Amino acid sequence: MSRAHGLAIAAVVTALGAAAAPAAAQGASIRVAVVNDLVANVKPDRAAELGGALADALERELVVDAIGGADVARRLPATGVPDDCLAIPGCISELAHRLDATQLLFLAIVQVGTTVQIDATWVDAATGESLSRPRVELPADARAGEVFSSAAPRLLPQATKRASVVVLPPPSTPRARRHMTPTTWALGGAAVVGLGVGIGLGLSSRATYQRCDRNGDACDADERDSLHTRALVADLAGGIGLVAGGAALVMYLRSTRVIPAPVQAWITPQRSGATADVRLEF
Repeated sequence: MSRAHGLAIAAVVTALGAAAAPAAAQGASIRVAVVNDLVANVKPDRAAELGGALADALERELVVDAIGGADVARRLPATGVPDDCLAIPGCISELAHRLDATQLLFLAIVQVGTTVQIDATWVDAATGESLSRPRVELPADARAGEVFSSAAPRLLPQATKRASVVVLPPPSTPRARRHMTPTTWALGGAAVVGLGVGIGLGLSSRATYQRCDRNGDACDADERDSLHTRALVADLAGGIGLVAGGAALVMYLRSTRVIPAPVQAWITPQRSGATADVRLEF
């Protein structure tokens, strides 16, 4: 891992941290409580589950803090939410104080056939302003989390959409590779030279031997000695070439080394930003 590459990774992590800080400050200013106001043809446990899933989707998609479902039910009065709470400013203020919320989403959850229809009314706790939000329909075969995530910007249009997290490529798996060392290259070169010399002298000796054999006494004693010497050198050179080639092959096969993953990085989304875990191998 080069120093420049390491500095680049550090810069990415620093940028993520800098981006997360403003998001945290902004997210803390909007605290939303999802309150099940009216429930019809839906079991209480199912309604609480939907309220909690909607709160989770709001946090996942928008820069807000949200609670819903059982977390809200535990803080409500024993008698529940009054039927006319939306029309009573004092009821809104008390409910917001109980839930530690700056904004409220009152839900009317009604099942019609196999579809659950959810009508939401948004209320600002400080001013008492209330607005109806588009209906959310949840078919029987739909996943509540996906439907609510898609509807989140419509339910809280004034909230900032959570910025996408920069994710580094997944860590590559260390793998083994063979490579040519200087010694392997030297032995390979010796093998080529030895085999080349051996083959060349061997062919030359064979041609001379055949000529002397055909012509009987045409070759004198010096030429016969030279033939013997060339044949011996050809055998030695060929043998050296074979041994060097075998040694080069063995060294190449045994030259396995592990190439480590240069960067291993994990980006973990958090409620108010993200945390980064980066590991560098040198």
